[in-house]
Amino acid sequence: MQERNFESVYANALFLRGYHREAFDEYFKGAVDERDPMAAFNLAFMYHQGISVPRNYMMAHRFFLAASGLDGGEAQFNLALMYLRGQGVETDAKRAAEYMKTSAARQCVNAQLYLGAAYTMGYMFDPVDIECISLIPFYRVIERRRSELYLSGAGGDTRLEDQRYEVLEADEQYAVEMLEAAAGHKDTTYIDKQVGIAKQALGQAYIEGFGIDYDPKKGYKLLEEAAIRHGSAEAAMYLLKNGDTAKVYGIDTAKMMYLTDRN
Repeated sequence: MQERNFESVYANALFLRGYHREAFDEYFKGAVDERDPMAAFNLAFMYHQGISVPRNYMMAHRFFLAASGLDGGEAQFNLALMYLRGQGVETDAKRAAEYMKTSAARQCVNAQLYLGAAYTMGYMFDPVDIECISLIPFYRVIERRRSELYLSGAGGDTRLEDQRYEVLEADEQYAVEMLEAAAGHKDTTYIDKQVGIAKQALGQAYIEGFGIDYDPKKGYKLLEEAAIRHGSAEAAMYLLKNGDTAKVYGIDTAKMMYLTDRN
């Protein structure tokens, strides 16, 4: 049996200390020589972001594919965004939807949130605030660069824009199922914000009877959890704006005041 030389902790430590070229070499060795899927994912991330090497979406696509066996669905989420944006591949909303669904099935919270929104609208939109997901050293969402926010959408190509509407139809029930999955994550160590967003959206679905049986009591409790447990300023603001009704369901809106200034 071949001795394994790739050590992800060591490679990550190099990356976090700013030794990006050395980290790249470690990830490359792990991905190419040892077929390590985590090394492949992190190598793809560096190619995708152009860290220590020129940005190369084709290589990023290649190594995200090599990492697609990882649990969690993060590789599929990144591939979905690449197909939505035509990064290293032809723009293909159908392939993007397939990867996003696989990612959600593998419990990627951002994919679950995405599909909750996409099935609400009936549209494969480009999440302009998200660049990709990184796993160095843990799950975190990389925000999209301001200079690239204008690259979202189908770029005026009506054929591609039509395809984004054609690949899925609005489905309230499935949208709620995705929000329930996102809100149901137990370990929220690195995804606390996302779980809060899911609980807020799910709470409003219960309050409005959107895709689920009308249950305002449950809805307001979910909004309270989003605000108190997950620090959602948006949920706190909703509760304050609907203070009289919230109090009927046992919500202490006084606790919400300090949360409304949080981002």
